[in-house]
Amino acid sequence: MTLPSLRVIPRWASAILFLLAFVAVASAAFGTRGIRAALEGVVVGSVYVLGASGLSLTYAIKKFANFAHGDLMTAGAYVAFTVNVVAGGDILLAGLAALLAIGLVGIVLEIAIFRRLENRPAVAALIASVGVALVIQNVISAIFTPDVRYLNVTVPPDIGGLSINPVEILTLVTSVAMIAFLHLLLQYTTLGKSMRACADDLELARTSGIDTRRVTMWTWMISGAFAGIAGVLLAVIVNVTPYLGFFVLLYIFAAVIIGGIGSPYGAMLGGLIVGIVQKVSNVGFDALRQTGVLEGGAEYEPAGAFLVMILVLLFMPQGIMGSARGLGFGGLARRLRRKGVAEPGP
Repeated sequence: MTLPSLRVIPRWASAILFLLAFVAVASAAFGTRGIRAALEGVVVGSVYVLGASGLSLTYAIKKFANFAHGDLMTAGAYVAFTVNVVAGGDILLAGLAALLAIGLVGIVLEIAIFRRLENRPAVAALIASVGVALVIQNVISAIFTPDVRYLNVTVPPDIGGLSINPVEILTLVTSVAMIAFLHLLLQYTTLGKSMRACADDLELARTSGIDTRRVTMWTWMISGAFAGIAGVLLAVIVNVTPYLGFFVLLYIFAAVIIGGIGSPYGAMLGGLIVGIVQKVSNVGFDALRQTGVLEGGAEYEPAGAFLVMILVLLFMPQGIMGSARGLGFGGLARRLRRKGVAEPGP
C-alpha cells in the first residue's frame, strides 16, 4: 500500500491540513490558551468568511475591488442598532432588517454608480468605491456621532471554560447557514448558474441569452446582504462605531487574496485561515512580549495573518482556490451558450 503523492492533494485540502497542524502546534505550545485562541479565531473568521464571500461575488462579475464593502458592513451594524436599541426590537429582527436594507443599498449603488462606470477602466469604479466608503462613514458619523455604541445583547457565561459562549455559537451557526445558502444558490439554481456564467465571461453570457443586468443586480443584493449580516455579527462580538467595517476591511481583503480573488469558496477558506492565524499568532506575540523580546502586544496581531497572505502570494499567486477567470468554473458560459439558458427569475 502506497501513500498518495502530495502533488495530487488539492490545494484546498493542503490548506486545511496546514490549518489543523498550525492549531495543533499552538495547542501543544500554549496549552489551553492556544485552544481558546483557535476557537476565537473560528468565530472571528466566520465573520470574515461572510464579508469576503460577498466581496468575491461582486469582484467576480464587476472585476474591481469594492472598497466600500467594509462600510456596508458598518451600515448593517447601524441598521441593527436602530432596530435593536433605538426601536427596542429583537436582535433577530435587527439582523433581518440589516440583511434586507444593505441588500437594497447594494442594488442602489449598482444602478446609480457602478453601472454607469462599466465602459471605463476598472480603476474608475475602484476610486468611486473609495468615495462611497467615505460618504457612508461621514453620513453615519453625522447621524449617530462617532461615539461607541453597543447592541442590546446579553452575553451568557462561557461554555466549558474554553472562552466560547452561546452568542458566539449563534455567530457560527448564522455564518454556516449563510454559506450553505450561497453554495446551494451557486450550484443548483438558474440564477446561480447565470452568476457563474457572467463571472466566467460577461459578454458571452449576454449573447447566450442571460439578462446580465438582472444577474448583476442580484449579485449586488446578495453581496450587500452578506455584508449587512457580517456587520451585525461583528457588532455583537465587538461594538458599533462609524469605522467598524473599515478596520476589518484589510482582513477581508487578505481572506479574498489567500482564497483566490473572485472565488467565493476560496474566500470562505481564506476567511477561516485569517481568523485562526490572527488569534493564535497573537498568543505567540504575547508570549514574546512577556519574555521581553517584544514591547507592546495587541498591535502585532495582524502580522501573522498578513504573513500567511504574503506566503500564499509567493507560492500560489492566484490564491488557494483562485483561477484565471471568474468563479473558477472555466468555460461555463460557453457550455450554457451551447445548451441555451433561460433568463433567471427573481
